[in-house]
Amino acid sequence: MNLGDVIGGFTLGEVVHRGGMAILRAATHPELDVPLLLKLPRLSEGEDPAAIVSFEMEQMILPRLTGPHMPRCLGVGHDPLPWIAMERIQGQSLLPMIEALPRPIEEVVELGATIAEALCALHRQGVVHLDVKPSNLMQVDGRIILLDFGLSRHAQLPDLMEEEFRLPYGTAPYMAPEQVIGIRGDPASDLFALATMMYFFVTGRRPFGDPQRLSGLKRRLWWDPPPPRLPPLAAGGDPAQPRSGARKAPPHRRATGFRPAPF
Repeated sequence: MNLGDVIGGFTLGEVVHRGGMAILRAATHPELDVPLLLKLPRLSEGEDPAAIVSFEMEQMILPRLTGPHMPRCLGVGHDPLPWIAMERIQGQSLLPMIEALPRPIEEVVELGATIAEALCALHRQGVVHLDVKPSNLMQVDGRIILLDFGLSRHAQLPDLMEEEFRLPYGTAPYMAPEQVIGIRGDPASDLFALATMMYFFVTGRRPFGDPQRLSGLKRRLWWDPPPPRLPPLAAGGDPAQPRSGARKAPPHRRATGFRPAPF
């Protein structure tokens, strides 16, 4: 699609972001006086077939989400290709933070609580995100907005990713052990990703590395990360805080952002 083309009444603008499975473009609509984005799947020959399946999942899930922690969906369609229209959020993702690690633990704890609040709001709507990572979290006016629901699981919708693919999908450093073996409906998976990210932010090290093979991902099924050794910049908090959420088995982690796990 080219600059100026019209899809579903939305006129395409410049490319804002090219992701692994989709492209974000600025857009306008004659009846909407707000900044807009149009999300389009990557459909070129040789692209990952999961791109279109995950896009279909997001088309089903995003319009059902409400609240201050979710992007506002303004429409979805399939002609001449699948698309999602949403309000453009004026904010910054957490991705630039990884260029200046470690961070003070007080800052990370406060940030973690804000992210947990957003995940709580998502879990209450019956959705597990399953791809919680810095680039999918945006800070806006002191709150977190969750982005990219292509790998998410909705309790009341068919799970197309599970039906179509045998291998797990996610972002390797943050995937929960149960997610690695194909369990996609546990809200605790999102809290594992959050705890892993907190560990990374306060130490500058990913607790499980960044494995590129399934065998490396499965190591987290039986191996606990070492206790954080906080550098002087990050000292002053409880070093067990980020590690406790990154334990390998769900019974030893909180079940959701708002309900403690049973013992």
